[in-house]
Amino acid sequence: MTARRIFGAIVAVIVLATATPTPAQAGTGAGNRLSTATSTTAGAALPAFRWAFYPVTASTLRYSYRPGCPVPPSSLRILHLYFVGFDGRQHLGKLVVARSQVLTVVGVFAKLYDARFRIQRMHTIDAYRGSDAASMAANNTSAFNCRAVTGGTSWSQHSYGNAIDINPVQNPYISGGSVQPAAGRSYVNRGVLRMGMVNSGGIADRSFTAAGWYWGGRWSSPKDYQHFSTNNR
Repeated sequence: MTARRIFGAIVAVIVLATATPTPAQAGTGAGNRLSTATSTTAGAALPAFRWAFYPVTASTLRYSYRPGCPVPPSSLRILHLYFVGFDGRQHLGKLVVARSQVLTVVGVFAKLYDARFRIQRMHTIDAYRGSDAASMAANNTSAFNCRAVTGGTSWSQHSYGNAIDINPVQNPYISGGSVQPAAGRSYVNRGVLRMGMVNSGGIADRSFTAAGWYWGGRWSSPKDYQHFSTNNR
């Protein structure tokens, strides 16, 4: 085992404290690919949470990155990690996040996985040609996207890989009478907790807050229930 993998395995033990770490859990090289296997029946016991991360290039981020963005691809990493879908099965997701936030994000999603918090899908924003609107409409959980803040001109925290949007339909962005995505309108009432919703004091809120991230659901206006970031905006 190389020194890099030994270090990765040690980190995995500290961050996850789950099953004995393997290169697939802590891998940083192209050879450490995760399996896409799922549990055989919804509600069945799931295998241990596993993850890996890899470098990205401008060609990897074909639609989400362009020259002039506030961080270069070398400052980002693509995470491959397991999550629990709305069907109760294990699925493989992909998130592009800041290199400095990899272990933090892994720790948060390990907690969500252990709590069986449901996520409908998790693709990079490039699967939607960089369109935040299309990703939200698909109820896709995503992270890096070099773009301005919604309704503004300054860089979004997504442009740095320091923000993640979770289940946008169940956790919509609300500004005045505007609700994004449109399907999120039936989730404007936060008093009735349903699958995939982020709520105050819930596992997603607690996990991100413990990691030093902020939740857009606490903003006075707009309300961005899907949004977590390292900056409180």
